[in-house]
Amino acid sequence: MIYVYHLVVCLFLILFQTTLSTVCSPICLYDLMVPLVVYLGVYRLPREALPVLILGGLAMDGISGGVFGVHLSAYLWMYVGVRWAIQFLHAGNAILLPMLVAVAVAFKSIVVAFSAVVVASAPWPVEAVFPVVSGQILWGALTGPLLMVALVRGQKAVDQTTKTYRAKKDSLGTP
Repeated sequence: MIYVYHLVVCLFLILFQTTLSTVCSPICLYDLMVPLVVYLGVYRLPREALPVLILGGLAMDGISGGVFGVHLSAYLWMYVGVRWAIQFLHAGNAILLPMLVAVAVAFKSIVVAFSAVVVASAPWPVEAVFPVVSGQILWGALTGPLLMVALVRGQKAVDQTTKTYRAKKDSLGTP
């Protein structure tokens, strides 16, 4: 049940992001999967998170049209980085989550931008990347925690539904 929830959220975020890309400029549009990766790193075990990260990364690589594997490797490195960071920081801190999301958005934006610079046929000034990346970091820091709260509440609702279903199943005496 937990895998289905995470995969549905992952697909919803991908669809929502592709819909927003037609309306928003690149400055206000950051990768919406980043808060999901931070959420999985903070609240979920690797056996629950890695299948979602791999499938989500492959889906984003397929949709993006960029260098294949950039999104997948960025998500995996972000997950590892978040898991490492929560060893030293308190995971429930209200200041930590926006900071983690902002750092993860910065990392993801820089990785994608530099992969585009490397494969570009013409020289591309690195200074042109700064306004886009800084805008994405700002939007990620502002909206990422809201998305994280929605993910936590959705997870609690799924856990409660699963617990209720199992209690009803056990009370009926069915296997």
